[in-house]
Amino acid sequence: MSKKILIALCLTLFALPLVAQKTPDSLAAAYDDLADSILALRAAEDGFVRAILDDHYRGAKRSMARGEFERAAAEMALFATEGDNAVAGIRKRLVEGGHHHNADDGAEGKYETGFVVVTRKAKKRLLEISAEMRQAKTEDAANAVWADFDATVEKLLAE
Repeated sequence: MSKKILIALCLTLFALPLVAQKTPDSLAAAYDDLADSILALRAAEDGFVRAILDDHYRGAKRSMARGEFERAAAEMALFATEGDNAVAGIRKRLVEGGHHHNADDGAEGKYETGFVVVTRKAKKRLLEISAEMRQAKTEDAANAVWADFDATVEKLLAE
């Protein structure tokens, strides 16, 4: 091997660590910021759904105070389904777009597809309570149903 080739080979080998490929720090930092934003959106969605639930809970409570048991039952059902058809449409669009808040829950898991807070078990029970409220004929009966709704909601939101 000629001396020139040997020198060139040595220089190449020694130079390799100096020119190793690396993602520029600015790109890695921008990607890290994007990851923070994506993860923050998950928290924002949770907060938004909780605000929807709070609105329906308050609506049911106001209706109860006025003795409007049928209207209270409707608000209870909306609580159970995390909102009305407009919200369900948004939830469907998110799921179809690849976003599912509880995606790691599995096919037959704890949550309905796209649901954020209300579990399958809680949804079933809350819809039963809503039906019981629709059938309440007296204030005492409605108050007993309300107590069950209130306890179920409190337990759900504490999870």
